[in-house]
Formats: sequence, C-alpha cells, structure tokens
Amino acid sequence: MKGLFHLFSFLTFVSLDAQVFSLAECIEIALLNKESLKSVELDVQSAVAGKKGSLSNILPTFSYGNSWSESHSTKGVNTSETVFLGDTLSFSTPYGGTSNNYGASFSVNQPIYDGGQWLNQIRSANNTLVINQQLARQKKINVILNVHQSFYEFLKAQQLLDVSKKNLTLARHQVSLVKTQFELGAVKKTDLLKAQVLKGNAHSDVLIKETNLRNANLALRNSMGLVGSDTHYEIVDTGRPFLPVPDVEQSMSEVVEYSPTLLVFRSQIAGAELSRKILFGTRLPNLNASMNYGILTNDFDNMTQLDDWSSSVSLSLSVPIFTGYSLSTKQQQAELNVRKQRYDYLTQKHDLMVQLENLINILGNYQELIPISEQVLASAEEDLNLVQERYKLGSTTILEVLDAQVSVSQARSSLVSTKYNARIQEAQLRAILGTLDQDYR
Repeated sequence: MKGLFHLFSFLTFVSLDAQVFSLAECIEIALLNKESLKSVELDVQSAVAGKKGSLSNILPTFSYGNSWSESHSTKGVNTSETVFLGDTLSFSTPYGGTSNNYGASFSVNQPIYDGGQWLNQIRSANNTLVINQQLARQKKINVILNVHQSFYEFLKAQQLLDVSKKNLTLARHQVSLVKTQFELGAVKKTDLLKAQVLKGNAHSDVLIKETNLRNANLALRNSMGLVGSDTHYEIVDTGRPFLPVPDVEQSMSEVVEYSPTLLVFRSQIAGAELSRKILFGTRLPNLNASMNYGILTNDFDNMTQLDDWSSSVSLSLSVPIFTGYSLSTKQQQAELNVRKQRYDYLTQKHDLMVQLENLINILGNYQELIPISEQVLASAEEDLNLVQERYKLGSTTILEVLDAQVSVSQARSSLVSTKYNARIQEAQLRAILGTLDQDYR
C-alpha cells in the first residue's frame, strides 16, 4: 500500500509543471526510479529461490518412468532330436522376428548422511541471502546519499549564483557611481577603470555559476532517476537544524553493528567457513537409500497387473579413499580463503573507522565555522556600507571600496559553501554509520 501511494504521488509530480520537492520527496522519487535498486532486488529474489532450492539436499526425490523397446532379429528354426523308447523324435523351435519390452517404475531416493554437507549447504544459501539483502541495503543507502549530495550541491549552486548576481548588481552600481564622479572630475580615470574591471570579473563569475547550476541540476535529475523525463521541478530546503556531532567511540560501535558494508564482509567470512566445512564433508562416508517399484515385461497387458509388479529397497554407502589430491588441494584453498576474508574485513573496518573519525572532525569544524561565517558576513556588509559612504564624501579611495565589495562577496560565498558542505558531510557520516536509510525502510 505504501508503495502504491508513493507511485501515485510520483505520477502526480510528473503530470504537473514546476513541482516543489523537498529532500524527502526527492529521495522517494529516486527509490522508485533508480534501475540499480531494481537490479539488486532481482539478486535478492534469486537468493530467496536459492535458499528454497537448498532444501533439495535433504528432501527425498520421487520419480516415475516408462520404457519401451522393440528389437528385430533374423527369423529361423532350431531343430533338435531325442531318442524315446527306441524311437527318434524331432523337435523344431522358432526364433527371431520382432519382440517388445515394456517397463514402468516408481522410485524414491533419500539421502541419509553426507558428512553434514546438506546442513552446511542450507546454511550457505541462507548466508547468501543475507549478503544479497545487505548489498541491496548498501545500494539503497548509496542512492539516498547521492540524492543528498546532489540536492545540496544544487542548492549551493543556486545560492552561489545569487551571490554572484548580487555582486554583479553591486559592481554595476559602483561603475555608475564612479562614472558620474569621474564626469564631474571628482575622481580619476583609474578609479573608473578599476570599477569596470571588477564589473567584468563579476559578470564572468555569473556565467561560470550559471554553468555550475545547470550541471548541478543534471546531477540531481540523474540521482532521482529523472534523466530523459520532462518533469519540471523546484527544490526547497526545509532548513532543519544540524544533528549533534556524535561521539567517536559510540559511532564506531554503531558502524560495527549497523554498517551493511561490514555486515557483508562478516557474512563473507561465514560463507568461506561454510565452504570449508562442506569440503570437509566430502571426505566423510555418504549413505543413501532408494526404493523402486515397477515391472519389466514383454506383454503390454501385464503392465496393468499390479500383482506382477515388484519392489526393491537398497542402501548405498560410499567412502572416498583417494581422490588424486583434489580434495586436499580444495581444502587448503578454502582455509586460505577464510583467512583472506578475515583480513579483508579488518582492512575494511579500519578504513571505515578512519573515515568516520575524519567526518566527525570535519562536521564538528563546520558547525563551529557557520556562526563565525555569519558574523564575518555581517561585519563585511557593515564595512562595505561605511566605505561606500566615505567614498561618496571623498575621504577614501576606490581600492578600499572594491576590497570591501570583494570581502562581502567572499564572505557570502564562504557561508553558503560551508553550510551546504556541512549538510553533505552529515549525510556521508550517516551513510557510513548505516543509519541513512532508517527513514525509508
């Protein structure tokens, strides 16, 4: 029902123009559209089928078969003689021609003991399902993370373009002001030229930021699975507060417990150990039971006479004695694979720990920088207003005005970048922790 609601919501979005999407709505659309999620879901379904199929290693198998054969040979007569009471008697026996054989049988085969292979194969199939489920979850987290990144990159590109446009408007106003003062002879021509250079740089920056915005929009559409769609949308930032910076030790415990990447590595270790146990089971005796109930006759009418059918029960025991070193080689390789999987797990775990601590440090730094950047911007804007007033009165130079204008532009850009970079870092941290998908299960 929830999926149908999401699908209906998405179709509604497609049918309307200029829909306004929040981050959560962008993620829902991506979860409906991304082909990579549909692909890994097929892997999960295949693993479910494999889990069911693994039960065949212990369940009995039933079969029914019919057979018919016809043979042709040269016809002839065998003649034999015997003496009876002094008389010689002759006997003739025909042979050859066409003969038919008919057969029917029911058979049941039941494995009894195979060295524990069937149990470990069932466990291995269950483990494979866990791996595919965690890989699907990791893919889902990656999709959600990509939407977070492209969403905030788009907002950042939008606001940086707004900053550039404001800077260009201010530069044009500055050129107009200096031009008027130059015509009145109040300033030198170099002041006008400096103002025009700043306006040209501001115009170039606007063009660059417009290109960045178009590219950010393409990245967002791709992360939502809307490439090739004619859906028109706008996005809005809800402005939720930042999450508290987590404790490093607590976060490391959460990574070990929830991270699908580490869960996959641990399952791969378990899979390698199960493979080793299965190979060990091939060295143990193998016991099977079978029962057959059927008939083999040259008269088709006898096929329906159940009294003529016969049954047989058999037990078969096989013990491998020498296999040309193939089993010992495979066992050695399986043991090496177990050790390799353990080393890979530790390597991945340590890498995630380093990434985790780095992200926590960066995120904490960003959250301290944001209020500082806001204060810097407020001071730069106030300084620009004061410098402009002094320039109008002729008590300062154009260079001070231009420097103050650049300072305001840099402070605005820095605040925008810091704010949205912090959002992206926060999403990356939750992705590593394995908690980014909690709201979309």
